Amino acid sequence: MAFLQRKRVDLSTLFSKDKHSDFHTKEYGNPFFWIFVFLLCFPLVLFIVYPTLLLFIRAFQGDNGFAVFSDVLKRYRLAFWNSIESSFFSAFLSTILAFFLAYGILQLKSNIQRICLIILSISLVSPPFISSLSFISLYGRRGLISYRLLKLSLDPYNKYGVIGMQSLHFTCLNILFFIHALRAMDGKLFYSARDLGAGPLSIVKDIVLPLLRPAFLASFFISFLRALADFGTPIIIGGRYSTLASEIYLQLIGYSDFQKTAVMNILLLFPALFSFYFYRRAMEQSDKWNGEQKGRTRPDFPANFLIRTVLSILLCLFFLFECLQYLSIFLYGFLRFDQGEVHFTLENMGELFQYNLSTMYLTLALSVITGFFGSFFSFVLAYIVERKLPFGKKTIDFVLSLPYLLPGTCFGLAYILAFNKAPFRLTGTVWIILFSLIFRQMPLGSRMASAAISSLPKNMERAGRDLGANPIRVFLDILFPILLPSFLSSVYNQFTQSLTTMGAVIFLISAKYKVLVYTLFDAINRGSYNVASLISGIMILLSLAFYLLLEGCRFLAKNRY
Repeated sequence: MAFLQRKRVDLSTLFSKDKHSDFHTKEYGNPFFWIFVFLLCFPLVLFIVYPTLLLFIRAFQGDNGFAVFSDVLKRYRLAFWNSIESSFFSAFLSTILAFFLAYGILQLKSNIQRICLIILSISLVSPPFISSLSFISLYGRRGLISYRLLKLSLDPYNKYGVIGMQSLHFTCLNILFFIHALRAMDGKLFYSARDLGAGPLSIVKDIVLPLLRPAFLASFFISFLRALADFGTPIIIGGRYSTLASEIYLQLIGYSDFQKTAVMNILLLFPALFSFYFYRRAMEQSDKWNGEQKGRTRPDFPANFLIRTVLSILLCLFFLFECLQYLSIFLYGFLRFDQGEVHFTLENMGELFQYNLSTMYLTLALSVITGFFGSFFSFVLAYIVERKLPFGKKTIDFVLSLPYLLPGTCFGLAYILAFNKAPFRLTGTVWIILFSLIFRQMPLGSRMASAAISSLPKNMERAGRDLGANPIRVFLDILFPILLPSFLSSVYNQFTQSLTTMGAVIFLISAKYKVLVYTLFDAINRGSYNVASLISGIMILLSLAFYLLLEGCRFLAKNRY
């Protein structure tokens, strides 16, 4: 009996939790595991922490460091408040407009919803100042609609033009954000409210709006952060209305005053830190609320005739503007204006080839590498942090958040300061552009990877280990095929962001290595709006082609697995 009892205890330990925890205990005691963790964390220190520290050191370097800071505060106080003003109103307007449009889209039929989402997705593959280009083409002093059609000469070059263009551009992403938040609601809440006699307006006021409070805050603060870092729109359409981001660009390009530019970036960093802090708190509150809901049913959002009518008019006006905006990008490159008449022409193609189009091939190569390598690195790092690392998770998460927290101008200047001398001299090479793109877009990839990995059951990993697979085989053969859809989504997002990003890269290019967005910005500054429209159309088509390629990969992988 004692023998059988001992045997029974031995057999039960095969399925106890202790056996599976032994895997992690063995890994923690394995020196190769810590070497691998060091190799993953060293690039984060070198390409994120090190440049950021040098930026702060450079800002207060020398005996007159605080004097420079005081001089910047005094001289650029108006530009600083302009940044706060335009960012606040852009974030506020885009958030409110996005909520109404998202609520209206969910009232539509599924086929129409799909068309609306496709139009909204196009905005994700265009730089922020593309809205300014199309606005000038349509509604500027010599715009197709304002001047050619309505015989009006409008002046869009002021702060209202900046706020309007930023608001409309940020609205598209915020709509997608609100659609996700609305769909995550529990439909039983609406059914219960209807059973108790609540009308559509009461349900929206008493249920939808309170539950969307984290989404409103997250949308506002992330839009505020994006508007702070946008210098292209104020330069193109701001006229005499300058922001701190546009002044940073002019100071660095025109005067190469690194200390003053570093101080201006630090000044811009304070509201960015404030915005990012509240954004993260709002997202944590939203994730906590979504995680507490069990057994959710699909929500059916209430709306009466008045609500549907108002939302339908708003949707029609918004998507009409969006369609005209992106249609003008494609058509304006093939139009020529001669004595008040509009002619179709291919002459603009000849002007296009006068620009250095080799930047298109370089940008495409850099974006593809950033998409695949950056996403794979993010997924491996997220796997180690989520499943293997016993400590330091919050520290790594904060470091990964820094590139998204820092404005693009700040990140680009930090790279110039960090990699302009031995032993890490990278300025003037293609490598500094590539590393900037990879680590600038890494926060997005790491967030998607962490969300995907945390949703996987740990029993799958344990089963692979029970069958004798090492951690590498478990990740590559078991987890990664399941994570492939999320991985491809991360690849596409990082590809499009790398293709259209401007803030950091604009300071890192050289005469030999330039990116396509710089060619676009140069064409706009020269007043060659037709050529700029052609380049914008090329960027959008490249993004769509890459999306179709990834969809093909996703279809093949689905059939294989």
